[in-house]
Amino acid sequence: MLNAFLNWLADAGHFVIGLFYWNSRKTFYVWKGRRGHSPCQNPSDEQRPLRTRCDAMMHWHEPARFRKLCPLLVQTPDGWRCSVAAERVRPFWGRALVWCVGASLGLYLSVVTMVWIGLFTLGRAPVDWATVAWPGRWVEIPRMQATHLLDQAMKAFRQGRLQEAQLALSTARMRDPGNYEAALLLAQIAMFERSYLFADEQFMQLWQGHPAQQLRTAITYHDTMLAIDRMAKLAEFATSMAVADRPRAVVWVRSALLVVRSMTAVEASDFWEKQTGLITQLAPHAQLLLQAEVNLRAGRDTLALDALRRPFGGPFNPYYAQYQIERLAELGAVSDARVLLAAQGPLMGEFEHELTQVAVGLIADDRMLSQGAFRALLRLPLSNQRIERMAALLIRHPEAELYRRLQARLQMDAAFVQTVDGAGLWITGIVCGQPEEARFWQQHGQQPPFAAYPGVIALDFASRDLLQRNSVPHLLNVVTFPREVILALLWRVQPTAAQRNNPVNGR
Repeated sequence: MLNAFLNWLADAGHFVIGLFYWNSRKTFYVWKGRRGHSPCQNPSDEQRPLRTRCDAMMHWHEPARFRKLCPLLVQTPDGWRCSVAAERVRPFWGRALVWCVGASLGLYLSVVTMVWIGLFTLGRAPVDWATVAWPGRWVEIPRMQATHLLDQAMKAFRQGRLQEAQLALSTARMRDPGNYEAALLLAQIAMFERSYLFADEQFMQLWQGHPAQQLRTAITYHDTMLAIDRMAKLAEFATSMAVADRPRAVVWVRSALLVVRSMTAVEASDFWEKQTGLITQLAPHAQLLLQAEVNLRAGRDTLALDALRRPFGGPFNPYYAQYQIERLAELGAVSDARVLLAAQGPLMGEFEHELTQVAVGLIADDRMLSQGAFRALLRLPLSNQRIERMAALLIRHPEAELYRRLQARLQMDAAFVQTVDGAGLWITGIVCGQPEEARFWQQHGQQPPFAAYPGVIALDFASRDLLQRNSVPHLLNVVTFPREVILALLWRVQPTAAQRNNPVNGR
């Protein structure tokens, strides 16, 4: 067996050499006009067909194999002989070309298959064989690898394995330097690891390098800073965005208000002093609300309440009006909140008016008011945006009975069951203490990408630990929620120890 293989290997070597050696000699012989002896025929034999031995196959172990190179060799009773006279000897470059192309193709396909197996075995990247085989698609391979690594990093990130996620993301960026998703998550991880200067630089590069994703970059930067209590930097950022992003100024102002409520007295005073130039560029009522929160943090309750009792100034904005009324009620001035609501309710629109009525009723523990206004809300035409606002309200002011009524109303309409945000209604049920009812929305409504609901039945609003499964920061990093729901959840997160020691209750 071994000898047979060695003989075959030797003939294969003769074949490769012979493709070029004998075809070249025959070509030169033909070019000289076929004068003299043929280079491949034995000169001592008769120069007649089927009578002349072939010198070219002399050292072959199996002469029949030589016929693949030169079909003029045939077997006769006297042995292997050339089938033509010397004047008809010719090269077979066509056969040589076919064998070379076939061998090259076979070698190429073998290499492709080995590379494909290597990619799958080493990296588990979902690269199909055709992509590896076709050079025109080679540019897609690094992107596929980067996408696969990004998926691995997202899973590791959700499970709190930050170093593993960071390694996968770094490799993904090496494969695909322009991958926005990988760069964004890397910047977040750097922030969570307290590498603030590096993280800020990464977010700024994303902001400048991906204009189409600027809003998402800004929101992610905002939420990441909020999750790790970078309140001073976040307040500065939210205020600057409120000035720069005029169409969404109210969103950024609401964020700034949330941040100021989470600050210590010193931080709030520093914020007002350093950001006065930007704050004066905001709408008049936005300035009033920010000033009131700063005064509350500094212990100037009377000044803050006097400001919050003022009727709306400047162009009317229902979001600012709702915040003002709810804040009065939270501070114990329920009668003032009701007076202001009665005066400004018609300007707010029917839905916002009733929604604020529910909030005031829940804050004041007035069940008749809250339940009556909530029933009125459910009778109004609903939309996904309105349902999101109602969910955010119930997160800020949980009430199990109202959540059950909202769920019953939505389940009456198949369109809502299919189209509302499932994650938002799920977490609303958890916050309202209705985990069984909340579980319905894990399978219904629009589901977020990579939906993987953690097995929690209650949230710990006192924790800011990213790795604690029932903390708000952890939840916001493993499930995608609507913006209103995110702000409502962050609204409930309790102050840090330094803030709790402050004598003013800013919440």
